[in-house]
Amino acid sequence: MKNETRTKQARLALVREEAALRARLLALLPSVARDGAPLFVNSANSPEAVASYCHPEADAVFAAAKRCVELREPLSLGSEGDVAGYFLAACREAASDDPHRRGPRKLAEWLLGKLAP
Repeated sequence: MKNETRTKQARLALVREEAALRARLLALLPSVARDGAPLFVNSANSPEAVASYCHPEADAVFAAAKRCVELREPLSLGSEGDVAGYFLAACREAASDDPHRRGPRKLAEWLLGKLAP
């Protein structure tokens, strides 16, 4: 019974965190797609010189996405195909040295396509 209650609480916490992350991204991404603000680079995944130019919300959104991943782990839920997984994939691409990686506008458009209902 206790285990079932804990699992329910963990799922509820995850649903709340993912909804908050989705709402935050849906509010930020249109301007990133329009203006090209570097939302996908942050102090955790990029060198200091690059991270100093990141979007003011970049570190907080990255931390929220990591929190969602942490909440999914004890529930044995993968992070592929969920809001945090998509955002973190965009961050990895933005921080990569691949000369053909997408820029912030294209990443924002891609992520908006994944998050749109």
